[in-house]
Amino acid sequence: MINLVFSIGFTAEHGIKAVTERGLQDISSVYLFSAWEENDYRRKQSEDTISNIARYLSALSVKYITKYLDVNKDFGKILLDIASTLSSTDNLEFYLIGGARVINLALYYYALAYKNLGKNVKVFSYSEDLTKKYEVLLSIPAKVTESQFEIIKTLRYGEMEIEELAEKLGKSLPTISKQTSDLEEKGYIICTKTRPKRCKLSQLGEMMANTK
Repeated sequence: MINLVFSIGFTAEHGIKAVTERGLQDISSVYLFSAWEENDYRRKQSEDTISNIARYLSALSVKYITKYLDVNKDFGKILLDIASTLSSTDNLEFYLIGGARVINLALYYYALAYKNLGKNVKVFSYSEDLTKKYEVLLSIPAKVTESQFEIIKTLRYGEMEIEELAEKLGKSLPTISKQTSDLEEKGYIICTKTRPKRCKLSQLGEMMANTK
């Protein structure tokens, strides 16, 4: 079963639309995170938004948990509040659809940590009007050596056989073979499984190739 985690602002329709489009299959619980507002008017807005989503979920017999976060706390303490709320959950899907930026960042950071524990987790974000949904990457790019970065820079000109790479970089074939294997494992390049082995940049590699 999947637990859905939402960052909620002042628009109930966004949360309801995201749940509806996702579908109710395999849902265990829905967690609704919102900012605790000191201003009476904004707090009423936030509470009304959560109440509208809660009524929708209740009508569908979906269990929900609401958590208001104090965004005046340090980032680490906000993370601890999130962790204590989600401590007994497994199989998480995060939907970053609104609310305070720091809550969205904290939920994403928690998802990264959760993923590193080998847990099943996905993170989604949306365009402003919710017409476009994005699955957010949950991996921090691995560090590359100076030699590996030279390979990335060279491959920005297009796909190459590793023999050509070795010649251009003045290195032995075994060295280039090992370095390209390491880069492929780190997600920077994509190589063919057949011989002659040819490699090209992944989207992550293309991004890195354009850095100085």
